[in-house]
Amino acid sequence: MRKIVVILVSIVMATSATRKVDANEWTTISGKNANGLAFANMRTEMHEFAFEFYCDGNDWEDNRLGIKLFAISLPRLYAQDDADASLSLRFILSGGTSYRERLGANYFDGGQGDQAWFGSINAGKSELDALAASHRLDILNQDGELAYTFGTKGRAIGVAAIRKHCKLGAK
Repeated sequence: MRKIVVILVSIVMATSATRKVDANEWTTISGKNANGLAFANMRTEMHEFAFEFYCDGNDWEDNRLGIKLFAISLPRLYAQDDADASLSLRFILSGGTSYRERLGANYFDGGQGDQAWFGSINAGKSELDALAASHRLDILNQDGELAYTFGTKGRAIGVAAIRKHCKLGAK
């Protein structure tokens, strides 16, 4: 399953390379995959790190949104093939309030350029509302300490595509 996702992401990334975007801006790609399933993928890059949310037409069944954090080791988050970590995503909302979602992740080391933490989060209405409304996304390590931060410019477009193509976030 992971190999299929990696192949799909490679195809999606090749397609997205044609549009110039600002650093830390989210790009969204949606449509039909090779199996005819609707999919959505939203991605941002900052320095040598990248973060993705992805789903397809089957994900409504378990209400999960896939996540990939392309990174080598981060503060107090040692990246080693097949390592598990309990991370958190913290969505910083207007007025300084935040929404936190736990993320069980597994690290895959396929060699240089193919290294990422994989996991999924619940994709209910409150989670997608928080993502769409956030102005910053923090990645917290297993101790709750800040490991990395991504901006959220363009994220509302991606959330709308996730809702439409993957049928997530209705409840």
